[in-house]
Amino acid sequence: MNILGRFLGDNNVSNLLYRVMLFIFLALSPNLWAVEKNETTVLAQDDIIIEGTVLDDMGLPLIGATVAQQGTSKATSTDFDGKFTLKVPLNSTIEISFIGFKTKVVAKVNKSMLPFKIKMETDSTGLNEVVVVGFAKQKKQTLVGAVTTIKGETLKQVGSVSTISEALQGAAPGLTAVNSNGKPGSDAAQLFLRGRSSWQGNGGPLTLVDGIERDLNNLDPNEIETISVLKDASATAVYGVRGANGVILITTKRGKIGKPKFNFTANLGFKESTANPKYSDYITAQKMYNEAATNDRNWGQLIPESTISAWEQNYDNRGPYNIYFPEVNWTDELMGTGIEQTYNLNVAGGSTLVKYFVSLGYRDDGDIFKTIPNEQYDPAFGLQRYNWRSNFDFDVTSTTKFSVSFSGNYRERFQPGYRIDGGGEDGFGQAQFFNLIFRAPRNLFPIRDEDGIYGESSTGDANIIMRLNEGGKRTYQYFQGFYDAELKQGLDFITKGLSAKASINYTSFSNYEKQILRGGVGGGDANFNIIRYFRQYDYANPIVGANGKISYPILTEIRYPSPQAQEGPVSSNTPSLYDYNRRLNYRFQMDYKRTFGDHQVSTNTIMWRQSDVGRSGYPNKREEWIGRLNYYYKERYLLEVNGSYSGSEKFAPGLRYGFFPSMGLGWVISEEPLIKKFAGKWLDLLKVNYSYGITGDDGGPRFQYFQSFGTATNINLGYDNLSPFGPTYTEGALANTNSTWEESRTHNLSFKAELFKGLSFNLDLYKSQRTGILMDIRLPSYIGVDQVATGNIGETKNHGYELELGWKDNITDILKYNINLSTAFTENRTVFRNDPRFLSEYLKQEGKPIGWASRMLAGGLYQSLDDIYNGPGTFVGSSQSALIPGDVQFVDYNGDGVVDSKDSVPMDQVQNFPLRTYTLNLGVDYKGFALSARFYGVTDVGYLIPDIYYFDFNNYIQANENVIGRWTPENALTAVKPALHLSNNHNKTPSTLTYVDGSYLRLKSLEFSYKFENGLIDKFGLNSLQLYVNGNNLFTWSKLDGQIDPETSGADTYPVVKRYSLGLRVTF
Repeated sequence: MNILGRFLGDNNVSNLLYRVMLFIFLALSPNLWAVEKNETTVLAQDDIIIEGTVLDDMGLPLIGATVAQQGTSKATSTDFDGKFTLKVPLNSTIEISFIGFKTKVVAKVNKSMLPFKIKMETDSTGLNEVVVVGFAKQKKQTLVGAVTTIKGETLKQVGSVSTISEALQGAAPGLTAVNSNGKPGSDAAQLFLRGRSSWQGNGGPLTLVDGIERDLNNLDPNEIETISVLKDASATAVYGVRGANGVILITTKRGKIGKPKFNFTANLGFKESTANPKYSDYITAQKMYNEAATNDRNWGQLIPESTISAWEQNYDNRGPYNIYFPEVNWTDELMGTGIEQTYNLNVAGGSTLVKYFVSLGYRDDGDIFKTIPNEQYDPAFGLQRYNWRSNFDFDVTSTTKFSVSFSGNYRERFQPGYRIDGGGEDGFGQAQFFNLIFRAPRNLFPIRDEDGIYGESSTGDANIIMRLNEGGKRTYQYFQGFYDAELKQGLDFITKGLSAKASINYTSFSNYEKQILRGGVGGGDANFNIIRYFRQYDYANPIVGANGKISYPILTEIRYPSPQAQEGPVSSNTPSLYDYNRRLNYRFQMDYKRTFGDHQVSTNTIMWRQSDVGRSGYPNKREEWIGRLNYYYKERYLLEVNGSYSGSEKFAPGLRYGFFPSMGLGWVISEEPLIKKFAGKWLDLLKVNYSYGITGDDGGPRFQYFQSFGTATNINLGYDNLSPFGPTYTEGALANTNSTWEESRTHNLSFKAELFKGLSFNLDLYKSQRTGILMDIRLPSYIGVDQVATGNIGETKNHGYELELGWKDNITDILKYNINLSTAFTENRTVFRNDPRFLSEYLKQEGKPIGWASRMLAGGLYQSLDDIYNGPGTFVGSSQSALIPGDVQFVDYNGDGVVDSKDSVPMDQVQNFPLRTYTLNLGVDYKGFALSARFYGVTDVGYLIPDIYYFDFNNYIQANENVIGRWTPENALTAVKPALHLSNNHNKTPSTLTYVDGSYLRLKSLEFSYKFENGLIDKFGLNSLQLYVNGNNLFTWSKLDGQIDPETSGADTYPVVKRYSLGLRVTF
């Protein structure tokens, strides 16, 4: 109640809850809603009421099958017993359809045929399957655009992930998901559809839920019916300036005629880090540290032999609380196994008057860190999410449909109160906290001393356990509300097949933050208001006590945060709003669909508007006028024409609208009579599609067409007696009065085949040209403008392919299996980015991929002083005189006799953006047992190994596991890394030494389940019961060191996790 009250107002909560509960009660009352349509209604002279039963291929009632008058909007659905009633004209034609079955057509219906008893045939090809596209639905066979459909049920098998974007990894060829963060509530994957075509914006696809632009990540998977991934211009051009990066359409579940059907899902999961750092032992680290100091001729930093000897003698006594010989395995002390729980209860059903789907979900995503709660707060990372959805569809009359939906989610995300500067969720301190997990010294101080006082480093900023547990707690609260209403009216009285829709949609979200923080958290790290000590001991002069116990005198002692400071209480604040947005959409749509013999025609005409208002109060508005025409001849020759006249207020008046057309052609070769005659028994589908279109992207900043001015400091006027005058004003960047959207021209050629009732083949070839990309314009200095101007002059190109092979077979009635292998390749190049005219080609942006990196080429290691002084002069990292044998020898790429920044060359692989992806999906079903697995891999991707994983002695006496393989004269030919240094930066110069192949193969998901469908469960009134175990990110094969997850960007984020789950799915 308090949560709802905060966002809706306490006075309205009781009324709102009362109305919602009443609405759900009425919807679920079969006696109230089981209203049969009045058959005594006066009929037109040529109208009849038809009725009958639809059965599946086993003779069982088929619930929710669609019975429609062909070429009109008149339709109904079968009830729980497979029965239907529909008023149609005498001698008309009706169609009966259901996903997974062949469409039945009954011509010239009359009373002598009644009652109908229609038995459907299984469609193993799925050609009649309905695919959701922009603002419409189309049959799979007649689909012209490049669209991949993902069933909602498959999302549940990928493990207990928190976000939909995570579940989409490997789900569709051409859709790349990069998941580099495991923090609960912040673990959404970054999505790219057919790679990147612009360096502006995040490059991600437009995501829509039930046709409305909304966040997909916090949906409950149990609410999702299907996901359509729209890839080519024919499918996305209707979205105008929003569709250039592709579109993901999510369709949520809705009710069907029948008794209430309840589904309950419960999941208990466990998770742990996919990779953990590895270190050498401390004795080895000390000796290697001395070797590094010697290499640098830094004699003052040598560790005394007495210290090393004392450690060798007492090494077996080391431990996390030993004050003289501390050893803290921070990974073991900090991280363990996290627990997560997910529950969902939903119900669907309906009558001839109303159909409903109602869902409630809850997720508790726990922490892998071993935090310690106290009386004032629990510092753990975590997420608690509540989801709700209620979709209602009313058949007001046989031609009038009204739909209303209420949905949303409320989330609370928790994390320790470590330093974050600037407010909100990001800022300085976030990355530094996680980096400290790997950087904190293992052998410098104990976690706590004998008195329970925290140990600390000499700089006062290294005890990560203290920072994790004692800093306080930050809580982020998020509310998202979605409210939709749609009215659909059949207009067959004007002309058959004509209908109209009107919809209004409202979206709101608000984010709050509240804090419980320790004093000093927001300042310098050493100011953290917890008493702790750094102590340095004299190992050369041990003291033997009367009891024989050895101690060591203190050389240095530092008390933090200061010598006199006392610990104070934590402070807290009330929730403060830091982000807010509300969005209003409304749409008017006219649809026409009709069959004239062998000819099928359908059109869609849409007017759509959107207004976004954030905290700034300035609305961001869009408007689109959309048209689509589809024509099919015998479902053999296909034509689709789309156009969107789109407007965006980001641009100057007169430049706000643009037209984005597309065209698609299709030829279903398998429908040709000659092909049917000779190959009809084994060839189910052979189709060729081609599409071309223009799409846009207005993702750049607003109001560039305005000239900006800013204030500057005062100036002093006068000669003897200076007088300040101000403020002065400065001119900002020159206005871009012609600012506009990016345009992408895309070609797509696809081949689809289905053979032998089980084999499928899809191949898409595409290329696109992106123009009008916003970029800085290089201006001569005499123009007199400090800030760089911008212009829409950038250009890129992109091409690739997507290949998918599948096979499914029923060996017997009880044994089924399926195999699906897909691969995708995408590559982009910058065509124009205003490079300096005389810059060397290899240093220009032109011809390089978006996001390319330039690095020195590591040509091996210097083997002698002769190599150093007889080779090219070195002007990177360190001076030539500071180099020693064993250091990296960089290649003089341009051959000018000097190694400098001009020898930094582009890498052929881009970091974090794989050119190739591979997915293998496997499935087996046998007598209720089911096994599904997904392998996902990427190649042609670069990975930058963080310095902390490769180089040793990053601020502390701490070395990596492979330190013993450093270069020495004795192992010069087998060395695995350069010579050791403490302060020489030469080897850390960005180079191919640490830029490596980031390819990997991962067992992304695995699920084993058993489904009970009769017998014992009948006694409990259950329709089915499925028990399952599944996992996510289970095994990874990579060329990288095992301490690195190939998807994470380094040591600055919450670790990526693997998950193990067990649960049940019940239907009753």
